[in-house]
Amino acid sequence: MYGIRGVSRNVILSVAVFLGVSTMIYLGIPNLYIQQSDIAEPELFAYSDIDLISSDESGSTTRCHGEGAISGLPGFHVFDKLWYKSGKFYLFSDHPETITLPKLDAITSGHNPFLVRPASEAPHQAKDKSKNSVIRCFPHETIWLNAGIPPAAFQRRHIAKRFNWEFHHYHFLAESLLGGVASLKLVDESKPIESKLDEEKRWLVIPYESGWKDPYGLNEPVVNGLFGNHLVDHSAWREISSNDDWVGLERVVLIDRWASHRYNPKANVWNKMALDVFDSLPSSAISPSQTDIGLQSMFSGYRDQFLDYMEIRPLQRGKAGMAVYEIPKIVYVDRQASSRRLVPEAHRDLLLILRDLERAGLARTVVGKLEEMSYEDQIKLFASADIMIGVHGNGLTHQVWMAPGGVLVEIFPSGVFLRDYQVVAQVVGHEHVAILDSRIYTKEQWESEPGKLLATSPNDANDKNIQLDKGFVERLLKEKISQFHVEQ
Repeated sequence: MYGIRGVSRNVILSVAVFLGVSTMIYLGIPNLYIQQSDIAEPELFAYSDIDLISSDESGSTTRCHGEGAISGLPGFHVFDKLWYKSGKFYLFSDHPETITLPKLDAITSGHNPFLVRPASEAPHQAKDKSKNSVIRCFPHETIWLNAGIPPAAFQRRHIAKRFNWEFHHYHFLAESLLGGVASLKLVDESKPIESKLDEEKRWLVIPYESGWKDPYGLNEPVVNGLFGNHLVDHSAWREISSNDDWVGLERVVLIDRWASHRYNPKANVWNKMALDVFDSLPSSAISPSQTDIGLQSMFSGYRDQFLDYMEIRPLQRGKAGMAVYEIPKIVYVDRQASSRRLVPEAHRDLLLILRDLERAGLARTVVGKLEEMSYEDQIKLFASADIMIGVHGNGLTHQVWMAPGGVLVEIFPSGVFLRDYQVVAQVVGHEHVAILDSRIYTKEQWESEPGKLLATSPNDANDKNIQLDKGFVERLLKEKISQFHVEQ
């Protein structure tokens, strides 16, 4: 998020009126943080939703007992019937010799050991009768973020530790959370796409980090909207696990960035921690599917639940190729106040193209200056979009709130290509178009030279003079608009 520097308010307003482009321009002081009124008060942690068994009760009353199992990829391992006690994790099995655990550093960057034990030693079989012990079970599915400072040997020299970048909004939502959702889908491919989620069946555990709320306030409403009072933060986890009682997890994906980068080849080549998980998903999981309520993707249930929480109507496409409304809506994410932006002439040309498209009745066009918008207005803007266009940057993460079947046009600095937002589009069901030096940089091209144009430091991707050919962009947008039709 960036504020406007050295630009007169009157100049901004005059340009907007002259161009005749629908804009989301706010002339007050730039609002870099979400105001409290934008976020609903978080609910109290739902202790009552955890299954409890006292030492004299039958184990049949909890879901967490049964045969333990492990699947998934490094950094995104999925465990069934995983147990925790006194700093150690356990899997219990009638045939423990058949379970082979990966190396510890392929699961976690921490030091908590993982052990396989006979089922006869499971909590409901071997309870501690010397005290009034309690067995807790988190039913259903859990996403566990095992975030933390990486081992020194795996710290990339260009990563600045001035802030906890693990919880930067893109990394938090588009890599960790979306990677967790994809991992759970990967181990249960037969599970149908859910148009509505039951939030009581999902948990988010962030046991070791207190700083998961990013400085701009973007992560908190996402967590509140997707998990409600099923967030187990570091204080709740400490309270639950500190008495040497057993804690069970029915099904949990343990997410660890550094474990992924150690062992997953694509994560290393492209510096995208969840890429190996995303690329392992079958096409049936990532291609938008026709349902009775419209086009849906793997993430649709989460999208719709979050929009409901924000009191924003979760619009759907009736079928592939349909615009959300009568004509396609294009949102231009304006980064002209940032260190990565179009040259002024290219920016003006793009505004003129959008104006002409709207005047011709081909599209509804909106310019979004996200650093000046409330969080609610940002989400509303993208929830009804058909096409997003903008320079590579954090604002493109909002594509997750577009209805599946949209188009993302991403403009890169010369000589740089990153898959940050391409992989998100791939999973949530959008077409991704990469623009490099005023040409389309095709999937065939970047797949044939993996990582060749990857920025080696964050500053390498910053360019205040990104060029864009007006004729090329105009033809491209008209082509993408023509892909949408109105339901007759």
